[in-house]
Amino acid sequence: MKRTVVVIFLATLSFSCTRNLHIEREPNIAIEQYRTYGWNKLEATKASHPLYSSVELNQTLMREIDKNLAKKGFRRNIATPDFLVDFHIYVEEQKFQNLVCGAGFYRGERYLPDLSQHTYCESPEIVNYDDGTLIIDIVDAQTGQLVWRGTAGEIIDNPAYATEIFRKKVKRILKKFPLQKAGNATKQKTDLENVISVK
Repeated sequence: MKRTVVVIFLATLSFSCTRNLHIEREPNIAIEQYRTYGWNKLEATKASHPLYSSVELNQTLMREIDKNLAKKGFRRNIATPDFLVDFHIYVEEQKFQNLVCGAGFYRGERYLPDLSQHTYCESPEIVNYDDGTLIIDIVDAQTGQLVWRGTAGEIIDNPAYATEIFRKKVKRILKKFPLQKAGNATKQKTDLENVISVK
């Protein structure tokens, strides 16, 4: 038996907006000239949804951000950073209708001796899911001005997978972050200690 499955999204606009990577940059700031960075805040939770408010998730993302910024040539320095890094996680509960349609002898799960090709659809099933968005902000340490922002979203069908999903989003977002300009090798002492535990 061959069935046609039609999925009708109630939140099509939300899907198209949050799942795409979006980068904003202040054009008058030469981010490539920065050398070092620090963390803007150390909070117990960075997520707006209770299922994703976890110290372990925060620390995993902080380590991933550290690693990706290091690949770009930047080093962490608590004392005199050139820019500050912050991130936020937003999760919204969404739903869509899963509508199963069939035609001919088989209509849905039923067998009907009808040769007509009229489409028969079962009652729609409401499926719930979480729509998660990760935002990484870069702020000039001297002026407090937001100079760069990266945003990426993803569907989360199981909160247990959230850490790995958001970790990959960090890598995807910071892939678009500027490389440190050649010749800006950091000669000053930098703070390379492990991510501070948040209690």
